[in-house]
Amino acid sequence: MKITAKLAYSQLKVNRLRTFWTMVGVILSTALITAVCSFGASGYALIKDFLDANKATNNFKIMATVAIPVGILSIIIVAMSVAVISNAFRVSAGERTTQFGILKSVGATKKQIVSTVMSESIFISLVSIPLGILFGLFLAFLGVQVANHFLGELNSLAHIMMHKLIIVFDFIISWQALVIATVISFSTILLSAWLPARKAAKSYAIDSIRGKGEVKLERKMVKTNPLIGKIFGFEGVLAAKNMKRSKRNLRSTVISLTVGVILFINLGFLSNQVNSLMKMMSLDNDAAVIVDYTSMVDNYISEKTGEEGANIVEPINSELGDEITEKLREYNNTRIFAYGGDMETYNALVPKGNLRPIIKEVLKESEITDNELSAELITVDKENYEKLCEKAGVSIGSNILLNYYDYNDNGKQASIKPFEIKDKNFKLIEGNGSIKEIKVHGELNREEIPRELFVPNTNIVRLVVPQGEMRGYNWFSTPKDIDGFIDYANGVMNEVFPETYVYEYGELGYRTSVYKTDDFMKVMNIPIVLATVFLYSFIALLALIGLTNIISTMATNVRVRSKEFAVLQSVGMTPEGLKRMLNLESIMYSYKSLAIGLPVGILFTYLISKSIRTAFPIPYKLPWLMILISIVVVFAITWITMQYSLSKIKNKNIIETIRLEK
Repeated sequence: MKITAKLAYSQLKVNRLRTFWTMVGVILSTALITAVCSFGASGYALIKDFLDANKATNNFKIMATVAIPVGILSIIIVAMSVAVISNAFRVSAGERTTQFGILKSVGATKKQIVSTVMSESIFISLVSIPLGILFGLFLAFLGVQVANHFLGELNSLAHIMMHKLIIVFDFIISWQALVIATVISFSTILLSAWLPARKAAKSYAIDSIRGKGEVKLERKMVKTNPLIGKIFGFEGVLAAKNMKRSKRNLRSTVISLTVGVILFINLGFLSNQVNSLMKMMSLDNDAAVIVDYTSMVDNYISEKTGEEGANIVEPINSELGDEITEKLREYNNTRIFAYGGDMETYNALVPKGNLRPIIKEVLKESEITDNELSAELITVDKENYEKLCEKAGVSIGSNILLNYYDYNDNGKQASIKPFEIKDKNFKLIEGNGSIKEIKVHGELNREEIPRELFVPNTNIVRLVVPQGEMRGYNWFSTPKDIDGFIDYANGVMNEVFPETYVYEYGELGYRTSVYKTDDFMKVMNIPIVLATVFLYSFIALLALIGLTNIISTMATNVRVRSKEFAVLQSVGMTPEGLKRMLNLESIMYSYKSLAIGLPVGILFTYLISKSIRTAFPIPYKLPWLMILISIVVVFAITWITMQYSLSKIKNKNIIETIRLEK
């Protein structure tokens, strides 16, 4: 074994505490990279199998879909790991400044100094990377089990209310993923060690022997705020001066704490945003059960116009819809609101005089061309249709315009009246270029419309017509006996559609289903919940990597200052005074971290919210609870770490400690 390797090995044995925490940081970062890569391999296999089954494989697109998030997460992990691991080696090199100076004075070259530090990184890698990979595979396996737990419920519910859907993650040990994780981890460690090694090699031998390391003593007096002395006394002044002298140690710890604060605040904020999104997606009506008929649409490009069109494969007419409505109402006088819709067949050519200027300001240019707007035809069961006609003040058989449009106004839900009905004739344009004229007899404002019709408002023109053929039909039901009604409704639908065909992905057909409204909301929310679980887990592990740096740096900082503490005690400082000084230092660490982390974290929440609000009307709210918790946690971490470090040196003999060389 080379002399440099022997020196590195002995250094690791001497500084066991720092070596331990460095290895923990390496293991966690390697595990996180391994888990991300392995889970990415499982995701790739899932998407590929799903598309293969539907004859839509595109390996390049699949790889891009998986590689982009995996790459982003890996960059975040590597950046955090370099900051943490590099600091550990920097502290190690700083402790050995005098040793390096002596080695240089007896002929050691810069290359040998670098080799000594790099050998430490190789020894740590040989032990930590295999352990990290094993831990990462365990995390990936655990992640697959958690994902399949949620997806199992999603599959069973989706099978009831949608097409046949089976999404299952397989735990895959991919050698490519393991190689990538190993290369990234090893490269991260080498880079982290090389940065401080290069600096140590550049210093002059005489400066190193004199001990010019991390704490730089200058001729001019280090000044502190007089207010610190008045409030905290002599111990406070010493704590403040040490913080100024040990700027690099301070910077490293503060960065780790700051990153933790930012991650924690944004995690809480994202959790609040997810809850708001789930609440926004909930159906705003009293229906307990939904009976549904849906037909697939056959999309085409018109040879005549070149425009995209759509044919409904198996439309359902309003007469059949009314027949089913009456049969469903027979079950214990269950209240039914039946709603049929066709939202993919027509666009509406709206007369210029009918379109209010405000709608042009709200809509993007791509959504309005020559006053041609997306349109939807709606039919409602006879009983509720008569109520709508009465509200609109029109006779039975009239066409009614639902004259409202909901939009996202800087994160707030807003609604406007888009039309002034002057010319009451609307022209509906099909994809093949044919035009159908429809006369509007009346209109209803948002306040007059039943909640069952408050579906996601993607169409600007929504017309209620007395009859028509629709792509889909929903029967919103409010039975007293939910389970009994579900069995009854399934019997009705099987009777009306004896050859009900449940289509698979990419196939044309239709399907009927009966399901609880709560189950529908679960299907909508399960992907969001799953993403939230992985986000929490990722940020928690990332924060743990930073925590290893905090503990290692603060503990080492206290240990290397043992001679300084012994001198202070020899001139009269009591153990209580020493403890008070270190407690004040921990408070200063926390204060500086929070002073940066809180405003930056809050700024990030605002930027994230601004991005989310472009798509969803979710108001911005500060995560006050997470902010308060992060403050408490930061002070707790620094205080506990300082107390633990102090306990390791308080029983040392003062005289013997002073005699020891640094």
